[in-house]
Amino acid sequence: MKAIVLPGPQAQIDNVTLTDLPTPEPGPGELRIKVIAVSINPVDWKLTFDHKPEWTYPHVLGLDAAGVIDAVGRGVEGWKAGDRAVVHNNLWKPGVFAEYCLAPAHATSRLPGSVNFTDAAAIPCAGYTAYQALFRKARLEAGQTILIQGANGGVGGFATQLAHQAGATVIALARPEHFAAVRGFGADIVFDYRDADLLHKVRAETEGGDGVDVMLEVVNPGDARKSLAFLHYNGHLVSIDPLPVMTEVPSYTYAASIHEVALGGAYHAGHLPTQRDFARIGDDMMARLAAGKLDPMVEEIVALGDIPDALRRLRRRDVTGKIVARIASDA
Repeated sequence: MKAIVLPGPQAQIDNVTLTDLPTPEPGPGELRIKVIAVSINPVDWKLTFDHKPEWTYPHVLGLDAAGVIDAVGRGVEGWKAGDRAVVHNNLWKPGVFAEYCLAPAHATSRLPGSVNFTDAAAIPCAGYTAYQALFRKARLEAGQTILIQGANGGVGGFATQLAHQAGATVIALARPEHFAAVRGFGADIVFDYRDADLLHKVRAETEGGDGVDVMLEVVNPGDARKSLAFLHYNGHLVSIDPLPVMTEVPSYTYAASIHEVALGGAYHAGHLPTQRDFARIGDDMMARLAAGKLDPMVEEIVALGDIPDALRRLRRRDVTGKIVARIASDA
């Protein structure tokens, strides 16, 4: 099969290449997926510099795939060849930028027949992160107010859509050229994240000027006080990567709940309940796609061989929205 790989342990992003590899065989509890589409995420280029000791080489890159079950490993129940599926895969194992990939059956979601593979592949990494942040960590509820950084990006864009659908008031941060798109996702209020008076403007939109209930932070400012200032007392700060620095935060000042969202960590920690929850999150997200309630934000579709260039463009931040690579035709 053809696959996009890091050829060796010293390889980095400029060494990523297309090569031929043997088609993998599913082990116990695994599915083999004939890959139709994959999405390309920032974590994919970051992993070209952050090799894992568990990898063998050449190492196949990629985490998000949609396709058709091709073979079922021993002990797997409820799946059969021909089933449509989508998965956010284990970054400590061979990835999905290939004509075939292996996936843990317990973390794989079903793909409704009305949802195309391209849209489905765009969801997992960014979409599941947003979902986990809002509903598993911060427990966002209708009537609350949430501040979302990077609302035109992958995680921020999905979070804006999900928060709006949950009945929350969404204050979104983006560049002015993205305001219209972010409002289209459901943002109630949009500010330029570079506004020198941002803190005052955000707090003025909250009850009593006390601050928001939840902040989703996709860009860490370092000192946690810069983000905590947007929250009311006992609020929730959800960080994607990395955690905020709490060193200078005085006790009894914010009493905020600090949440880390790291999907890949669930595999490394071996925490099966969280891994199984990926399947439930995926099922919900796919149902929203099928109902026309979720914009997958696909901005560009490329071929398998174009993935190395797409990774380099993502690193340079030359990309908006989601890039999806088509690996095979729907048939």
